[in-house]
Amino acid sequence: MTPIHQSPSEEKATEQQDHCQQPHNRSRRGQSLIEMALIVPILLIMVVGLVEVAAFMGAYLDALDLVREAARFASLRDPFYIGPTDMHCSTDAFNFYYDTVCIFSPPAGNPRCTGPTDPFCNGVNNATELDMTIDDIVITVFTVVDDHVTAIAPSPPGYYAYSDYDSDTDNNGNWQKNCDGDIVRFTPYFTADKMNSYLSSTAPPRRGFVAVEYYYCYEQMLKAPLISNFVPEKLRIHVYTVMSLPAAIPTATPFFTPAP
Repeated sequence: MTPIHQSPSEEKATEQQDHCQQPHNRSRRGQSLIEMALIVPILLIMVVGLVEVAAFMGAYLDALDLVREAARFASLRDPFYIGPTDMHCSTDAFNFYYDTVCIFSPPAGNPRCTGPTDPFCNGVNNATELDMTIDDIVITVFTVVDDHVTAIAPSPPGYYAYSDYDSDTDNNGNWQKNCDGDIVRFTPYFTADKMNSYLSSTAPPRRGFVAVEYYYCYEQMLKAPLISNFVPEKLRIHVYTVMSLPAAIPTATPFFTPAP
């Protein structure tokens, strides 16, 4: 095939067209770089935010599972049993409140356990690590007669807070505080009035319940500066569960029946 040759005038026109297109192409590339520079930080913030939200939701669900497991444990035991007790999660001696809290301890063999002598070990908590300078577990037992709470245990003070009984005596009543240590509440979430608002008149007249509350401070995983400017690095997670407790059901006072 015979090659096609352009005339001098056609070659000059082609060169002028290429010369005009080059600045236009450079302008498009520059515009793309500017757009990318504007979009990439926004995308990074969105990705970091999604990761942080996912981590927070994971911690929330882990805390919810723990509080449910603790309530199940407590619902099968007697809060009024009086016997030899100790504050150790691995011994046979039983303490209703402390052993319920033991559910939140790491399982045996977990690196967070210091060994067989560690009093707060042998639980099921592989996910969250309690910081007893700010975290807390509150347990309350309710006795109900005719749709009204008639008794609360332990009494006084009407609730059990683990921070008042752990080895850290400098930080008691953590459930009253936010993650910065400021007092934000004066009563646990579950009180007699709160329970009364949940009771149904169609249920049996005599009942017993145990309420377990978990106050846990979630610390941001990534601690991205832009997110930390708007969201605190530590966020309070408060989860709770109420379950029936047959041992707290009041029994009728027996009447003396004379012998025939």
